[in-house]
Amino acid sequence: MKKVRFERGLTLEQTSNLTSVSKAMLGQIERGESNPTISVLWKIATGLKISFSELLSIESNDYEPISLDNLEPVYEADKRMILYDVFPYNPITGFEYFYIKMLPGARHVSTPHENAKNEYVVVTKGTLLLTVDEEDFELVAPSALAFKPSREHTYSNICDTEVVFQNIVSY
Repeated sequence: MKKVRFERGLTLEQTSNLTSVSKAMLGQIERGESNPTISVLWKIATGLKISFSELLSIESNDYEPISLDNLEPVYEADKRMILYDVFPYNPITGFEYFYIKMLPGARHVSTPHENAKNEYVVVTKGTLLLTVDEEDFELVAPSALAFKPSREHTYSNICDTEVVFQNIVSY
């Protein structure tokens, strides 16, 4: 985030206005004093018009197997939602790919991603309740749904078992 901010000549205050994230929080994130939630990261990505994975600064090697055990997860919903950025955004492919686990009771409200074109969810284990613009979709594995990420959407695990799904965001 700091790199993007400096490249664009933005102050913390200007960045705060663009992202709707407080100047204090942005400063803490840049200094490594705070672990932002997924919601905060999405606000920053949307405000700066960059991909979510650019904020995570994860590089991958071509043609090398990726083990989730070697990836640093991002936690949300009181650590009941665990997100792995498996394939970070690449301007050539135009997408990023996430592997997500939701423990029972987990709920995540995702702010609209104005900088993204499409979002795809593929449930591979359990039942995910996905709400898009107040319309509920109960996705029972194996099932999938595509939608416009510029709309408010919420992921919920309303069952007693873990939900696993893949999330692809195209730009």
